[in-house]
Amino acid sequence: MVHIIFRHYREGDEKQLADLFNHAFKRSVVRRSPTGWHWRYVKSPGFEPEMCQIAEDIDKKKIVGTILVNLVETRTIAKKKYLIGDINDVSTHPDYTKRGIATKLMENSIKYMKEKGCDFSMLSTGLRGFARSRIYQKFGYFDIEKEYYFIQIPNVIQLIRNFFGFAFFFPILFTISYLPPLLNRLRIKFKNFLKDFSYEINHNKKHFEYMNAINRISSKNYEGYPGYDQSKFNWARINVPANHNKPTYIVIKKGGKIVGGAVITHQNIKAPKIRLKLRLGIIHEIFLDENVFNNTYNLYLGYIYLIDKIIKAATQRDLGALLYTSSLNANDLNQAFKGMSFLKIKNDVIMVKELKKNLKFPKLKKPLFIPTYLSLGVV
Repeated sequence: MVHIIFRHYREGDEKQLADLFNHAFKRSVVRRSPTGWHWRYVKSPGFEPEMCQIAEDIDKKKIVGTILVNLVETRTIAKKKYLIGDINDVSTHPDYTKRGIATKLMENSIKYMKEKGCDFSMLSTGLRGFARSRIYQKFGYFDIEKEYYFIQIPNVIQLIRNFFGFAFFFPILFTISYLPPLLNRLRIKFKNFLKDFSYEINHNKKHFEYMNAINRISSKNYEGYPGYDQSKFNWARINVPANHNKPTYIVIKKGGKIVGGAVITHQNIKAPKIRLKLRLGIIHEIFLDENVFNNTYNLYLGYIYLIDKIIKAATQRDLGALLYTSSLNANDLNQAFKGMSFLKIKNDVIMVKELKKNLKFPKLKKPLFIPTYLSLGVV
């Protein structure tokens, strides 16, 4: 007979928790190490052990299930502030499914969020996944925003170095990856609107210049932008555990003032059986000051200009591929990705649960800001 106990995080759990995630999400682009797990959760602002709910086979002293509540933060939606708890890393060991483990962990996590005074809980999951229909919907979670994944190859040569099997597709990859950006560069060169703009690519420097710019601009463009304070930015971008977590900032300036930007890090993906070793770039956020790019066409051109510089930064960073998660309703940005021949995949959905009686989730008037720590589980 299996004896399962339910508890919360204790120091020293990191290795088992990282192993559990990697085993449960074998197809995920994200891999966890004990050091990375500790930074991702324990070092995050406001972490409490109760945020990590754990199921343990007490006889084998083996962690067999977990759910993370992280982060708990205030976000502005429809001009009102709400406290929202994010759900991450819902994991059950395959040998321990159908025992009610995920149900009990969800109950404990929801109880914690209610005790913290959260108004809503939010998570990202697959549209057709088992968890959406069999767990989240049963707990009262409902869809609020669908997501697109946009994928591009910034450097075909680097991709082939990562995996020589891609050489067979070189003509196709070359046409998709290089021709649209080249044509758009020529197009932008002759646009008078963009002649006064400049750009910078800053690797692991000018952190707070970027932080101040995104805080100033993104809250105007999106619903639910949580913002950075110094503590959160130090955690997310400065005091990081590995080189692949170090940020590269891309900023657009007009008259010396930042009017747009983005940040990329990368994940190292390995598949020894097929000799694949890929540096996958993660675009965490993209923003433009819509007061400067003051009509739909100029905004589209601005995003094209910014995405082109993101691709340049990815090439400098020797990345084999680029990935961005976008709100379905970010129409101008999504059109620009399409114009730069990013592959579009509609895969995931953001879900919300209302945690207080008589409180309804407000209607979204702007695209939802989808942080990568929610959508992809990476900071």
